[in-house]
Amino acid sequence: MLYISLFLAAFAALAVGQEEEFVPAPGVFPVKGDNTIIGGIFASGHDEMMSLYPTFPVPTPGPEAPAPGSGVLTQGSGPYPAKMYTDPTLPNHTVYAPINCPRNVKMPFLSWANGDCAMDGATYRYFLTEVASWGYVIAADGIPGGINGTLSFVHHSRESVDWAMSGGASKYGKIDRNKIAATGHSCGGLEALSMAYHDERVKQILMFDIGIFSDTRRYLLQEIKVPIAWFMGGLLDLGYVLAEKDYPLTRPGVPAFKANLDAGHYGTFQATNGGKYAKAAVAYLQWQFRHDHASKEICTNPSYPNSLVSQNWEVVFKNYNGV
Repeated sequence: MLYISLFLAAFAALAVGQEEEFVPAPGVFPVKGDNTIIGGIFASGHDEMMSLYPTFPVPTPGPEAPAPGSGVLTQGSGPYPAKMYTDPTLPNHTVYAPINCPRNVKMPFLSWANGDCAMDGATYRYFLTEVASWGYVIAADGIPGGINGTLSFVHHSRESVDWAMSGGASKYGKIDRNKIAATGHSCGGLEALSMAYHDERVKQILMFDIGIFSDTRRYLLQEIKVPIAWFMGGLLDLGYVLAEKDYPLTRPGVPAFKANLDAGHYGTFQATNGGKYAKAAVAYLQWQFRHDHASKEICTNPSYPNSLVSQNWEVVFKNYNGV
């Protein structure tokens, strides 16, 4: 990914037909998370980005990052081998789902927004196939290979959730419409956060390698009333310091989870089965959506076998009382 050029170009883009860009002001809360820039209300416009970050750091992989090209595509390591689909009932998206999930297994649904807010639904194929193999249906922004000249906006993630809620995802198995997560990487993580804003259908938010850039927008976190999980790539991850600022400012009493692995901004998405990022995401989702005790211990108990901490993650969390 040409992160720097794409990121700045993306935040300069406008979405035709959307409302005027939201201008943050403490105590002012828009009705929904859309605005005229990619990433939505939690992202910053081009001028604001340039004032905050006149030069972007070049993303550098950390010691936990996989060697380039070393990943191998599989059908995932979970109990339900999965693969990538395109679906005419959900244009401009890519679906990841188990090939044959038993009808008695209720599957949560995830919307996924890509890094750079790009519209290539196959970019995170190793990672998303792995998550799907544990009994999840996922709709990623964009078709495999991308859509020339286009970027994703909040409405693309919302289209995924609309599709699942209306029964479009039911052909892949029994969808649990009470277990919807908004997820994404980098710019896509801000899109996920903005889509979840004031959308009561979303029950979990998972953000990877990103936080809110502008201090003037962090007050909007007070309107997020569902658990937020940040998965970060360490000091070499440009999103690390942003998530560090966000975590203390979540709404009082709202569960928040932050895990940090020294992998850099691109994490382990391109490793076989999504590497340690996928293992952490699956453990968190299994804990939250399926109340799996072992998964909870992996996430929260450093002394538990194969805990995240034992796999070199740094973990903090709050407000998961009795969960």
